Parts: sequence; C-alpha cells; structure tokens
Amino acid sequence: MVFGAGVSKWLALAALMALLWVARGVLPPFIIAGIFAYILSPLVDELAVRSGVRRPLIALAVFAVVLVVFLGLLWIAGARLNAELRAIAREGPSIIGSVVDRLTGGQSIDLLGQSTTSAELGRRLDIALRDALGTPSQAIEAIRAAFDLTLAVVLVFLGLVYFLIDGHNFWVWLLRFVPREHRNHVDGLAVEIHHVLGRYLRGQLVLIILMSTVTFCLLEWAFRLPYALWIGILTGILEVIPLIGPITAGVIACTVGFSQGGPTEAAALAIMYVILRQVEDQLVMPIIVGRAVHVHPLVTIFAVLTGERIAGILGMILAVPIAAAIKVVLDHAYPKPMPTIVRPAEGIVTPAPEVIVR
Repeated sequence: MVFGAGVSKWLALAALMALLWVARGVLPPFIIAGIFAYILSPLVDELAVRSGVRRPLIALAVFAVVLVVFLGLLWIAGARLNAELRAIAREGPSIIGSVVDRLTGGQSIDLLGQSTTSAELGRRLDIALRDALGTPSQAIEAIRAAFDLTLAVVLVFLGLVYFLIDGHNFWVWLLRFVPREHRNHVDGLAVEIHHVLGRYLRGQLVLIILMSTVTFCLLEWAFRLPYALWIGILTGILEVIPLIGPITAGVIACTVGFSQGGPTEAAALAIMYVILRQVEDQLVMPIIVGRAVHVHPLVTIFAVLTGERIAGILGMILAVPIAAAIKVVLDHAYPKPMPTIVRPAEGIVTPAPEVIVR
C-alpha cells in the first residue's frame, strides 16, 4: 500500500507537469510574477521579522511600493518611450537607407537582378511598412496585441500580490506530492537550488537596472544617439540572454550610430559596449552574482538555444537558471570523487583534504 501511494503521488506530480506543459501558452505572465515574487520574498520576510508586523500586511506594502514605482516610471518615461517608438516606426526605413548609402558610398545596388539606390531601397521599405500597417488585418492584430499586453501586465501584478502573500506556502503544498520517505532528501536539494536561483535572479535584476541606466546615460549625453531610452532599456533586458543578448544590443546601437555619424561613431559605440561588457564580467558579476551560477559556456549556449525553441524569448531568459538548477541536481546525485594522495613509501592511499573554491 505504501509503495502504491508513493507511485500515485509521483503520477499526480507527472500529471501536473503535463498540464502545465499543455497550458504553457498562458504561463508567461504567471512565471514573470513568480520570478519577481521570488526576488522580493526575502525582503518581505526580513521586514516582517524586524517589524513584527504580520507577513501578509508587509507583502501588501511591498507590492504597493512596487506598483507605485512602476506607475511612476511609466508616467515619467512613458511619453518619451512612446515618442521614440513612433519615431522608430516612422524613420526605420530611412535609417536602413542611410546605413546602406554609407556602406555603398552612394553607388547603385543590384537587388534581385534590379539596380536600385539606397534612397529608393529606403523608400520601398517605407511604402511596404506603411502598406502592411495600414491593412485592416494588421490593425486588428495591433488591437489584439495591445489587449494581450494589457492583460499580461494585469496578470503579472495580480500574480505578484498573491505570490508575495502565499508564495511561501507553495513549496509546502508541492512537497505533498513527493513520497514521505523522499521528502527530506528533496527538501534539502531544494535548499541548494534556492541558494543558486535566488542569488542569480536578484543579481540579474540588479544588472538589468544598472546596464539600462548606464547605457542610457552614455548614449544620451556622450553620443546624443536617437532612441537612447529604448536602446538603453533594451540593452539591460537583453543582458539576461547570455552571449546572444549583449551582441544583439550592441549591433542595434551601432546600426543607429552608423546611420547618424558613420563608421567613427559606430566604432566608438562598439568599443563602449565591449568595455561595458568587460566591466560587467570582471567586476560587477563576481560581486553581485559571484560563483553561484557556474555553467560551462557550451552548456549555456545549448541551454539558451533549446529554451528559445521550447518557449521563445522567455525560454531563453530562463534557460541559464534552469540549467544551473539541473547542474545542482546532477552534482548532488553524482558527486565528484574525492581526490586521493598516494604515499609510495608506505603504499597507503588516503583521501585528500576537500578543496573548496570560492
């Protein structure tokens, strides 16, 4: 009977995983809310302990602060972000045309057997873009996208408040599906994973804010680059996608810089992004994240590409922490063999002292 009960609980857990997989299309807002709640929960716990106030009230207070900050940032930067987005939609083809013109020196381009100038190429792109955006189907899609985005934001904040209040009970509930004889083992492993993921996610949030702010300041005041706010925010967000994200952000900034100031400005922007990346890797990351997440670069690339195939952008963002969690499980299940010291004179083999690398 005990064996049967254990099997039934594992089957129930497998059924839950299958249900989540089927419903994966609606999960992103809840996952994002869960990530923010996971980051903020230690703060809620600390404030509840220090103040002696009930945890749900502290959770509501922290949520209110987050909501006020979000609305404040939206009010302060929303107008500029909207203006820059409209400018990008309006001037995007001219940027491409300017880049092509500078690359070709104003010479005609052979495109699909037809000769065209960079100005004509930009004009065609502009017409194609306006025609595409002006069709009724595209208008309907734009309205639907706006509705989906609004609904997703509401779900994120709704999920955040519930996760902050009751999220600490979620693991207790989930542990019920694990057979009793394995609960202590699984719970201990979860503590190790919690240490890795907690430090990684909090570090990534700090990096997003830091890189967005620094990049925007440099693009705005040092380079006077158009769309500096959008590019700065995009740079910070793309930092969470290893390898691919920073390169993509740099290419976008260099393209806009090339259209504005030519090769000299594009090269200066490329140097700036390389320097920022090196400062982040050598100074900021070791301090903020440390060695809590140490995954081989090839595994990181594989995880990111696999995550993109499975869940798109969200999968790319979650790929590294999931890979790190899997690494913790594998290291726990298959620990590294302890090195040995051989004493030839005595023929004795003794375990070497454990070396801890920090």
